[in-house]
Amino acid sequence: MYIDYWRLNCMPFENVSDYRFFFESEDHREAATRVQFAIQTRKLMMLLIGDYGVGKTMVCETVQHKLPTNEYKVVFIRNPRMDGLDLTREIAYQLGEEVHTRSPYDALHAVNNLLQRHASTGRHSVVFVDEAQLIMNTSTLEDLRLLLNNQEGGRSLMTLVLSGQSEIGDMLKAKPQIMQRIALKYNIMGLSAGDVRPYIEHRIQVAGGTGNLFDESAMQEIASLSKGNPREVNSLCDLCLLIGSLKQASSITVPIVRDAWMERA
Repeated sequence: MYIDYWRLNCMPFENVSDYRFFFESEDHREAATRVQFAIQTRKLMMLLIGDYGVGKTMVCETVQHKLPTNEYKVVFIRNPRMDGLDLTREIAYQLGEEVHTRSPYDALHAVNNLLQRHASTGRHSVVFVDEAQLIMNTSTLEDLRLLLNNQEGGRSLMTLVLSGQSEIGDMLKAKPQIMQRIALKYNIMGLSAGDVRPYIEHRIQVAGGTGNLFDESAMQEIASLSKGNPREVNSLCDLCLLIGSLKQASSITVPIVRDAWMERA
């Protein structure tokens, strides 16, 4: 690996959602603020939409990390490609109880009891559903809607955060009874051209790097080629650092960026 060559403590451009690397561009800051607001004010539902790789999961996991565990019980569904019953049982499991029933009613009842149990201890339940465009059908969305019916003292016991690509928005339009429950919606666009340089520098700094590993012109080239998609920036920068170490370069230059881009094409 190139970590030792560039004097880093860890890989700076891994395409995993590590909240330590969260970069507060104006777009991502607003997205995180809206999600956090929806949770703190106990809204029924929040919808976060964006193209692949723009940082939806990173936003959700960063917000999750900031939630005090004594005030919130968090469920995080990373792959919702399952039927409604299995999704309800997975939510119950993450809320603290393994449910084996094959009855949708019993599974829903179990989740309701768990929501009330956490509420009785002062904890609001939050369910993040990532990659929500993978939800199999509208009947599964209906099962999620039924979970939102739990209220106590006029306040919801659960906030549902759906995060996904634009297809989830199209699916929800066919379910107006769910659309009516969406209190907040935000569309993440990714990084602007001016965000890419501080984004790269931020991730290198978090990884323990010092100095300018990327030339100014190289970062401009990365911004142009990646079109501001954070996942594309990460993949390109990661390969640049590898190629640069193999070439024993002192920094990443435009020719190295172009070599990396051609290799990924």
